[in-house]
Amino acid sequence: MKLTKKIIKRLGIVVFYDRDGMVDDYVLFMLESLKEATEEIIIVSNSALNEEEQKKLAKFTNKLKIRENRGLDAGAFKEVYSEYQNYIKSFDELVLLNDTFYGPFLPFKDIVKAMEEKDIDFWGLTANYESPNGFENLSDKSIASHIQTFFIAFRNNVLNSEAFNQYWEKYDIKKMQTFENVVTKHEITFTHYLEKAGYKWDIYTNLEKYHSKHIEENYNYYAYASYDLIKNYNCPFIKRKNFVFEKKDAFYLTNGDDTKKSLEYLEKKHLYNTNLIWKNITRLYTPWEIYYGLNLNYIVQEKKVSSISYTILLILENEKYLSYYSDFILANDDLNIQVMTTNKKIKKELEKIKIKQTSKETFNWKNYQYIGIIKDDYFYNIPIPLVYENNWNAIKQNGFANSDYINGILDLFKRKVYLGMLILPVCFHGEYFSIHSKPETTIPANENACWIKSELFNWKLIEQKDFIQKYMKDLDNKNLVVAKIHNENEIDTQLINSEYVIHKTFNQLKENHIIGRTLNDYLYNIKHTICLMQGKNSLRVYLIKLTKKLHIYNFLKKIKSSLQKRSKKV
Repeated sequence: MKLTKKIIKRLGIVVFYDRDGMVDDYVLFMLESLKEATEEIIIVSNSALNEEEQKKLAKFTNKLKIRENRGLDAGAFKEVYSEYQNYIKSFDELVLLNDTFYGPFLPFKDIVKAMEEKDIDFWGLTANYESPNGFENLSDKSIASHIQTFFIAFRNNVLNSEAFNQYWEKYDIKKMQTFENVVTKHEITFTHYLEKAGYKWDIYTNLEKYHSKHIEENYNYYAYASYDLIKNYNCPFIKRKNFVFEKKDAFYLTNGDDTKKSLEYLEKKHLYNTNLIWKNITRLYTPWEIYYGLNLNYIVQEKKVSSISYTILLILENEKYLSYYSDFILANDDLNIQVMTTNKKIKKELEKIKIKQTSKETFNWKNYQYIGIIKDDYFYNIPIPLVYENNWNAIKQNGFANSDYINGILDLFKRKVYLGMLILPVCFHGEYFSIHSKPETTIPANENACWIKSELFNWKLIEQKDFIQKYMKDLDNKNLVVAKIHNENEIDTQLINSEYVIHKTFNQLKENHIIGRTLNDYLYNIKHTICLMQGKNSLRVYLIKLTKKLHIYNFLKKIKSSLQKRSKKV
């Protein structure tokens, strides 16, 4: 069905949800664009909104419905459809979307215009093509091609069809309370349902490059190839969850840099105000999630000039290694270094060599925009000076090499406005695994030094032994992120050490059968067989639980065996 009228009467229905009940600016931008493409908008919020947040949405609609998040997006539409059914059917086209993506990168009015001439009955922005069934609660061998329902549009002939009406009349919200149920029993089946009823569909983004005849080669394209889709195929959005995509999942098809490249491309081409993205993700996600999701590692480029104010606070308590620091201070009188200590012996030594000292009372951190912090009181539990010296050299090179390098750090802070803290890479020597691989560690970092925005300066955090990790956790409440910096003269060593550790760790796990194809393949085959079973659901659930127990049992058994072998050797 083509839309051939001169004036198209189009309705937009937006399903909104925010865990904090906040309407961020990226949502308002999306609504502004949708307003240009529609005659009217209905907004249904699946989260409670205070009066101030409601006013933001009221600018776009006089039909704002607030409900509990029962049945997620589909549940919200079910209720709106029940309430406004005849009204919805009076429009030439309905655009149904949610707030789980950033965009559009070109106006919605241009997108809907491009789709008007197509002889179709419903459409979306992207689709998943037929692929293997990866869900345990589906009996089908494959998942049918389907439009991804975060954005889907229906023409009037579909809206007025018996098939569409019956689908939503029978849709039982009570049985659709989980994300998995909504996905498996609605999103991946709804397109096929309308297809069987005789309706044709298409998508706006050209995915032919990725569409394979072999179903095992099809996958969720926007999750792995957003950069290519945005740059070369006019894809007008990027999904929010891409920004915190688990590395282990990203590694399935890519090296995990797709979202970072997408973000940089949007900034470079001025396709979208990426500050809208940063404002939202820093509120919703932890610095740890954003760090890994966006590969926040930077090689610092030296800069000759900087007008940004900074200081380096050097806190000394270990007299054994005082010479390392005093030599650094005396050799770098062009750096704004301030020294603090409570150790009487260190105080006397510093006075002898005429190095000025500061204190908690005299150090005025408010005079600076950024502060480098170095502490000497926490390091590997190895009483050999060479270990300490190597770590100190790594701190100097990656964090405080010279004035031009520090200017580069300050420039990075200036360009990346959501950076609150810059950490340094760890040294792999010494007791790396006993200290930096603790479960509570969020991001591996050198525990002796960092750079922070001065607004984050906090004596209580700095005085703690693991102040780096404490600072990273504190960022979660400040809507700021953490990144890691590297000196180009040190990155080769860091890369080879990382490669060696990963390689050796993998081989060790393999030798102890903690990882390997045999057990995984065995469990996969059992699960796959269970999923294909046509027997009672209770039996399937029982067998699934049993395989999970077997997995844990075998895993623990291998670890126990490995530990016993090691103890015998000792």
